[in-house]
Order: sequence, then C-alpha cells, then structure tokens
Amino acid sequence: MLLRLVSTFIVIFWLSTAGWLCTVIFAPPESRMTEVDAREVYDVFFNWNESSIMTILENGIRRGELRLAGSSGPNPETGDVIKILSLSGSLEKYEERYQSSIGGSYWKGNLFFNEEFELDAGDFSIRIPRNSMTALLSFENDPLKVSASAQVAGKEVFKFGDEKNDSSSIPPAIFPMVSGLGLSQLDPSSIRWRSSAHVGEYTFGGRDMRAYLLILRLPDQDMTLRIYFSEVGEPLKVETNLGLEAVSEILVPLEAYRKQRE
Repeated sequence: MLLRLVSTFIVIFWLSTAGWLCTVIFAPPESRMTEVDAREVYDVFFNWNESSIMTILENGIRRGELRLAGSSGPNPETGDVIKILSLSGSLEKYEERYQSSIGGSYWKGNLFFNEEFELDAGDFSIRIPRNSMTALLSFENDPLKVSASAQVAGKEVFKFGDEKNDSSSIPPAIFPMVSGLGLSQLDPSSIRWRSSAHVGEYTFGGRDMRAYLLILRLPDQDMTLRIYFSEVGEPLKVETNLGLEAVSEILVPLEAYRKQRE
C-alpha cells in the first residue's frame, strides 16, 4: 500500500513538473502576463522622453543599429499635445577586405500623433552612399498631403506631391512598389494595426524584470511586431516575423558580433 502511494505521488509530481516546464518553455510570453490596455504602454513610452540605442539582428547576426525615442509636449503653434516617435539607424555590411562593417544605408524619420494616438504627420529620409542616392518622403493628414523626392549623384531623378508632379511620375526601376499609385493609396491612416498589450515578469540578458509587451499585427500583410518595454518606457526588444529583431545595446550577446565575421 505504501509503495503504491509513493509511486502515485512520484507520477503526479513528475506530470506536474513536466507540465509546468512545458508551460514555461513553450507557452508564448503573453500567456504568462496580465493583459492591459495598449494605451497604457503608449503613455509610458511617449512620456519616457529619452532615446534607446538598439542593435539590429538577423537570425542572431548583427546587421545594423537603430535609435528609437518617444516624447510628448505641446504643439508650439496650436498648443495641443503631440506625441513624437523618432527613429534613425543604419544597415551594415561586413567587408572581409577591410575587416570591418561598412554602412550600406542610413535612415531617419519622425511620426507625429495627437493626444488620441492618431497619426497626424510624418517624415522619412534614407541615404545610400554606395549609390549616391538620397530619398525623402513626408505626409500630413486631414487633408492628406504626400510628397517625395529622390536624388542620385546630386541630380534630382523624381519628385511628386506638388502641382506639377504626382505619383505617376515615379520611375518604376527605383520604387516599383509605389510606382503608379495614387495618393489615396499612400494614405498612412489607411494602415490598420491591431494592437494588444500585456505586463509581467520576463527574462532579459539572464535577469528577470517587469516589462510591457506590445503586440502589433497587420493582418492583410501577415506582419507582426512584438515590442518589449521596461516599466519606465525604455524599448528593450523588437521582434518581427521576418527574421529581424532589434535588441537594446545592453542586452546584445557578444556572439552576434562574432557571427558577423563568419
């Protein structure tokens, strides 16, 4: 009888332990966190008023750098509260002959939101030194205004968004994805992200810390962003379903730099 009880206890203990381990290891992080309103995460990030340096990784290998910042304050013209998402960064390519990484492209941009977190305006620029190319894009909502231009070797190759030009003048060889699109199809407000948020304990760099997890989904494009923030709003990690991720500089493993040279 005693032997049977001991055996039963061992089996129950083993099943409980195995179940707990499976939950911890295989369950998605959000299932172990408490769901919160996504606006809570937005508020924390935009009130952070700092910038974070993040390393871009592709399958664990360093590919570039990203600077991400959130801020909020009154609009000097209207007095309304505006929230600004600023980002800049570069993509790198490791050159064996130089034994170092060389910047392939550089970009920077800003997105401006109102107090209801609705997108009001934005600007974006990208520079590709090896092609001597610079491109600019800006937009405003209500009413929608979109303008863009590009230069190669200092010569303007296209421009649209004014009275003389529109999106139909974009050379297909340069931006095939937007060539021939009308301005209504370039309306940023037409992009509908689905968001959800959670808060709880998570492990970063071998240590546990309380963090927010913001999940953004674009169902039509089968795209998902998973962004982790500290309690004070600092971005810790950005995951995508494209094999790319951005990790706070203090959390990047040394192996990412070593693999870059392989």
